[in-house]
Amino acid sequence: MNKHYIRPAAPSDGQMISTLIIHTVCETNASDYSPKVIEQICTNFSLENVLRKMQIRDVFVCLDEDHCAGTISLEGNKLHSLFVDPNLQRQNIGKQLVIYLENHALTRGQTELYLSSSITAVPFYERLGYLLIKFEERRNGSTYLMKKQLSNLA
Repeated sequence: MNKHYIRPAAPSDGQMISTLIIHTVCETNASDYSPKVIEQICTNFSLENVLRKMQIRDVFVCLDEDHCAGTISLEGNKLHSLFVDPNLQRQNIGKQLVIYLENHALTRGQTELYLSSSITAVPFYERLGYLLIKFEERRNGSTYLMKKQLSNLA
């Protein structure tokens, strides 16, 4: 039985989301990016910045009882900020969040989704049907632009 559930995030979830993202970046992405880039990414997800992003994005949280197991967001036709607690990775939480977001995007009239994947997550997104479009060189952490057609989802 799945004990995780996904719901829209509320502003009161901001601190929980910020803490989760910073912890995940420091644990999961540290082997793929320099300490300076990790610091810049963490600054980008301070409580203030998370709350600002929540005003312009559809943000969702996956809860394990009252613990934030993961988060994901949608802005237009772009998937943003998928993070899963490092202690809960490889339990399909990321996959559940992506499927939830893809279905949400369909209800918003989107037929394709784009995302900028970290180096770490490219294989994960490829397993979910996302195609690599191009490498995106950035001074604050290079990423890979990926795309998926949603029209064939069940």
